[in-house]
Amino acid sequence: MTKYFEKAISGVESALTNLQSRKIEIRRITRPYALLLMAGYPNEKIPLEVVNACINSQHDDGGFIGNVDTIWNIKFLEYFPDYYKERSKAIQWLQSDNGIEPGFGQNKRDIHRIPVTGLALFLIPEIREYRHYEWLETKWSAEKNGLTYKGAYTILAYMNCKLSSHQEMLLQDIGTWLVGQQYQNGGYGPRKNHPVGTDVRFTSLALLALSSLNNKKYDDAILNGYNYLCKSQLAGGLWPYHEIEDGSSWGMYALYYIERYMSL
Repeated sequence: MTKYFEKAISGVESALTNLQSRKIEIRRITRPYALLLMAGYPNEKIPLEVVNACINSQHDDGGFIGNVDTIWNIKFLEYFPDYYKERSKAIQWLQSDNGIEPGFGQNKRDIHRIPVTGLALFLIPEIREYRHYEWLETKWSAEKNGLTYKGAYTILAYMNCKLSSHQEMLLQDIGTWLVGQQYQNGGYGPRKNHPVGTDVRFTSLALLALSSLNNKKYDDAILNGYNYLCKSQLAGGLWPYHEIEDGSSWGMYALYYIERYMSL
């Protein structure tokens, strides 16, 4: 564990304590905790009131506030076996009433999107169906070389899947494209030379995707991106991003995953 990851853990913990004291909606708290848990954080350190608030926010039909919050809460509850029934009910809700087209939108009436579908398949392996991957491939081909996070979510959806040679080629092509989108400072934005510039969220997603491909040809880009995350980390362990659940939490998890991948 490096000092950067330790600082990130401390910063996210502190930010979560602050959010909880301000009675911020639970959906903004379970996402960072889910990523902490994915990074090896002990579930006994999660305050009981957070777990209870998550369960109490579940609707009678099994869902939470839209698909994205339901996806994150399903992942969060994975680490609390006592709530297996609640988690299973949430999975059933997520998979229901999505229309004929595979994939997921932000809510049941939304068009299906690569980031939401990729996130769901990345976080909840048991919902994976072959038709989801057919849809992702078609959708990415239509939007090819558009936005870095869409390429990253497409790759992450395949993490730990058994790949055909065709799928392996598809993901390597996306990986090569992502390397070409990296800024000189090692970071990522929506795409290279986009006016938004680089930030922790875009960078973390791209680096997680490249690392998951487990191909040494991407190691220079991954290391450059890792250095970007370390250099842009604030003294308190967070990153300059307006919401912890979409910024510093991803940065913390990216440090965890990359340090394990590269044995740093």
